[in-house]
Parts: sequence; structure tokens; C-alpha cells
Amino acid sequence: MFFITFATHAQVVDTWTFANPQQQEQALSIASQLRCPQCQNQNLLESNAPVAVSMRHQVYSMVAEGKSEAEITTWMTERYGDFVRYNPPLNEQTLLLWALPCLLLLLVGVVVWRVRRRQHTEEGE
Repeated sequence: MFFITFATHAQVVDTWTFANPQQQEQALSIASQLRCPQCQNQNLLESNAPVAVSMRHQVYSMVAEGKSEAEITTWMTERYGDFVRYNPPLNEQTLLLWALPCLLLLLVGVVVWRVRRRQHTEEGE
């Protein structure tokens, strides 16, 4: 009985019909670039969480209405925040996110330089 319950819940299949293959390709591309707000590191295509299914259907609907990728991404960002974007924009809220790798690299460089300088001065004595 447990296996039957698990098997029926394991996979949800979308049966959305698009007007043409280009719309389908655009919708899948956009949905793959948006993150599920409930799941860790899964895009809308990979996640079967109810919120992801709802968001995926919203993307499909907006593509069918002729909305552009920018319009859809903006709508999703306004509703769910920058978290839903795998590539968040550079703004005041995300500045630290974008700058942190450079700052960490700089910090590692300074530490390595100081350690080598200290070793060099100890060898000279």
C-alpha cells in the first residue's frame, strides 16, 4: 500500500498545450531560469511543489498571451522577490551577493601574501 501511494505522488506531468513549438520552447526556457520558492535549488521545471506548479502554469499562460521573457520575469520577481531568479539583478539588495566572491578572493590573497612575507622574513633572520 505504501508503494502505491508513493508511486502516484512521485511524478506530476504537465499537459499544457501551446500554439506552436516556439511558444513551448520559450515557456520551458523561462521556467528553467526561475527558482521554486519552496524547494532548494530546483527550478520550476524540476519541482513538483504546488507553488512551482502554479508558477509554471502562470509562465505558460503568460507566454500564450504573448508576454515577453522580460515581462514574465519582472512579474514573477515583483510577486516572489529576487530569490526566484537564478541570476538576480545587481541592485542595492544584491550588491553584497555579487561582491562577496571578489571580497573573499581579495581576503585570501591578503592572507597568503602576509603568510609568505612572514615566512620570508623568518628565513632572512
